[in-house]
Amino acid sequence: GVEPSQDSLIPVPLVMLALAAWIVERYIRGGPTLAAQLSSCARSLYSLAPELLGLVACAAVAAGLLYCRQHNGAPIPKEDEDLWESINTQWPVLSTADSLIGLQAMLRMVLLTSAVLRLGDEQEKSSFTGESAAFFFAAALCRTVMLGLSPWDVYHLDGPLGGGLNMACEAAALPMLLCLCRPVLSQSARRMFVFVAATTVAAALAVCNRLALADAGSEHLDVLFSLSRLLEFAGAVAFLAQSCHMGSSNCGVFAKIAHVVLPLQQMLGLYFMLTSWNAAPFEEVPELVGAGHPLILLQSSGLAEVGVYLAAGTVFLVTRKAPKSLEEPLQQASTPLFYV
Repeated sequence: GVEPSQDSLIPVPLVMLALAAWIVERYIRGGPTLAAQLSSCARSLYSLAPELLGLVACAAVAAGLLYCRQHNGAPIPKEDEDLWESINTQWPVLSTADSLIGLQAMLRMVLLTSAVLRLGDEQEKSSFTGESAAFFFAAALCRTVMLGLSPWDVYHLDGPLGGGLNMACEAAALPMLLCLCRPVLSQSARRMFVFVAATTVAAALAVCNRLALADAGSEHLDVLFSLSRLLEFAGAVAFLAQSCHMGSSNCGVFAKIAHVVLPLQQMLGLYFMLTSWNAAPFEEVPELVGAGHPLILLQSSGLAEVGVYLAAGTVFLVTRKAPKSLEEPLQQASTPLFYV
């Protein structure tokens, strides 16, 4: 396999910048005092307690596995042990770039558990359901099938967060996503048509732009890898479109956590795609190309996906009005940002 050349930390400065932007935006809107802002923030954190505990537990499990540095993927052949040691040296914290994808799958489990448990409440409305969940389900199905059909040394994750843990996270996501995407599968024919058409386009792009990591005769695994990434991008676009359509009705505890976790989750996948091929970003590696320009396509779509989630977060913020007092609940705008 191919491995990245450097390690990285979660972009904490970006989170701090987002918090600062939130405070400034509230101030410009003529909202309450800083004390009221902090009190409101504290109440929001209390309502998010189950998700925060889940994230803490996820971080603790990941940190423990990374600290132990036990390899949970395919056995390392004796002739590749020096290469494996070199990879571990390049990634002193994560051990390997695959840990980024392992973290992404663990974060996804926290998000989906929150969605399934909260979105049954009438007060909880989110743009995550419907078409976006259908695309995420299709992407998760591609990943699960790909892992199920792949030999242990192809497409399965190496390192502390790989192996059976990653497979379990991917498989567990399927029933939860199926539950969330039922509206698009059982209601509007127009919505189903849009989903099928977009999936068909993504499949065509995946066939024409695939890597060459699988063995000869197993090219379908490379197609499934590309397809899962493109379907994730389609889900992000659907998430943004639904956010714009719903406007202020996109509300509740889960809506808040989704607009934080989704971009963070995608940043992990984007960093993996940009640094995992021993090449500069947006450059093809000829020996890894099965057809077309897979690295350029997948890296570009990953970068665009982060931008789409940030745009959705902006929509989520601008469709809200700051409360005028500590006692007054957050007021919602009465109309969508625009209709789709």
